[in-house]
Amino acid sequence: MKIALACQSILLEKSLEVFLKNHIAPYKQCDFVISDRNIEINKPLFNIGIEKADLIMPFSRSTLMLKLENFYDNLYKNTSTDKSQNNEIKNQELEKKITKLTDTFRDDLLNVIKEYYDN
Repeated sequence: MKIALACQSILLEKSLEVFLKNHIAPYKQCDFVISDRNIEINKPLFNIGIEKADLIMPFSRSTLMLKLENFYDNLYKNTSTDKSQNNEIKNQELEKKITKLTDTFRDDLLNVIKEYYDN
């Protein structure tokens, strides 16, 4: 789990750095971003706030870690589900193409055999 921080509150950001020292990563390498405000980014956002947030302040280190692990697991499950659905669709398309190709081959082969024995 790689996390980037984008907090407006310096105190919150420093606390998170202490709590998450082994998980902090630059934005480009992170799995998601933690922030204390709503920001528009291309990565998933874990919001910490007073109300209507993924984690409500005040919080303990253990609560933070549990919420982050759940958030990360949900992100990973959704990604896996999307990939498996895409793979299923690709497999169905491939199967249709192979079926069409084999049907065409069978028909051509039967025509050649019929022509051979009719003469």
